[in-house]
Amino acid sequence: MKQKKYTPATKHNKTKMNLIMKLRRSFRTLVILLATFCLVSIVISAYYLYTGHKQEIALTDTTGEMECEDLKLLPYRTLELKTVKPIDPSRTDATVLLFVESQYSQLGQDIIAILESSRFQYHMVIASGKGDIPPLADNGKGKYILVVYENILKYTSMDSWNRELLEKYCVEYSVSIIGFHKANENSLSSTQLKGFPLHLYNNIALQDCLVNPQSPLLHITKAPRVKKGPLPGDDWTVFQYNHSTYQPVLLTEFQASKSFPASLPKLNLYATVIQDLGFHDGIQRVLFGNNLNFWLHKLIFIDAISFLTGKRLTLSLDRYILVDIDDIFVGKEGTRMNVKDVKALLETQVLLRTQVANFTFNLGFSGKFYHTGTVEEDEGDDLLLGSVDEFWWFPHMWSHMQPHLFHNESSLVEQMILNKEFALEHGIPTDIGYAVAPHHSGVYPVHIQLYEAWKKVWGIKVTSTEEYPHLKPARYRQGFI
Repeated sequence: MKQKKYTPATKHNKTKMNLIMKLRRSFRTLVILLATFCLVSIVISAYYLYTGHKQEIALTDTTGEMECEDLKLLPYRTLELKTVKPIDPSRTDATVLLFVESQYSQLGQDIIAILESSRFQYHMVIASGKGDIPPLADNGKGKYILVVYENILKYTSMDSWNRELLEKYCVEYSVSIIGFHKANENSLSSTQLKGFPLHLYNNIALQDCLVNPQSPLLHITKAPRVKKGPLPGDDWTVFQYNHSTYQPVLLTEFQASKSFPASLPKLNLYATVIQDLGFHDGIQRVLFGNNLNFWLHKLIFIDAISFLTGKRLTLSLDRYILVDIDDIFVGKEGTRMNVKDVKALLETQVLLRTQVANFTFNLGFSGKFYHTGTVEEDEGDDLLLGSVDEFWWFPHMWSHMQPHLFHNESSLVEQMILNKEFALEHGIPTDIGYAVAPHHSGVYPVHIQLYEAWKKVWGIKVTSTEEYPHLKPARYRQGFI
């Protein structure tokens, strides 16, 4: 057999074949890479489209909050943390100047209730059409630390003379303004707030809201607390602005079940409470787009007072909670605690301790009525006494009699001794030093015999009542020790 002759042409053909094979392999690899890349891109795009769609439909609370990075996506330019001019209200008295529509207007009364329950001093003035104002300063010292308008339109429609006086006072004495705008059927669908780069859109139905965590005024209010569901009423006002002085405090959505107003810009979120940081005219303000019926507005109002007064008018974050449960063992058959009820009480106490350290129910007992219920209720009595160490206990009179009906001290002492003997027999602590009388009788107004008997039998040092100095209104009640 003849050997095939190897020529340069053969070498060239072989090299060409190798090149074609390499190109085919490279092309196949490229196609696979491109397909993989496309597939990954589709998955990523689908993920972001899905999550973006969910954010557009509703405020997500995957963790119950929105992070600061998410807030940057909102249609507001001023959500970043800004440096606010420090407030120095040291040259003013700690009194709030409150302008109300009338002496009996509902929002005015709600504002007064918060000021009084917070023990903040205030001076109420009925806002006139011209905007007349009381004297604001005396001998170089401001008389008011803060100005509050029940109706912000009464402020913006003041005559130029009074408005100039008020605003000059606010700038000179570092005084701020809080205002409310409550829309009604006569309100224009949209309007610009006179003298401000701020648009108001009225009578809007809203749902879902969150607190802006970047707001500098937050104190009691926690952010980004999310409230899901419709907001009360269809008369909300939302604010839109194009100035760096404004920052939203409370953000919400348009209520999807309602027809969208033609005048309202289409945004994901709307501001119902805004803070004016003072960059516009040197005066800081907080504006509310409704009244105080919505509970978050109440919290933000209290926080606004604190922030705008440099914390001269502020509430402590400390809370001391004592829950008295009177009338243990007292009651007609069928109304008393059974085993199931006692277990629920113990479980509730454990649950509350996850939020309030060392929370303990304080049980007021009347020993005469032990084991006077149904079989199931008597078993509940036994479980209560079997759980003595789980609760605090205080004496509530042996027979649940009202102390002011006893006209001599010896009769009261006799009743208390019976209750104390019952306590000692069943291992109930007797040294707590606290007691409440049935119906708060004799605590206030004071029945001297009650206090003397308490000291002799129980060593009582502390009591309490809801009736000092008066039962109603509740905001006037004060501690009683």
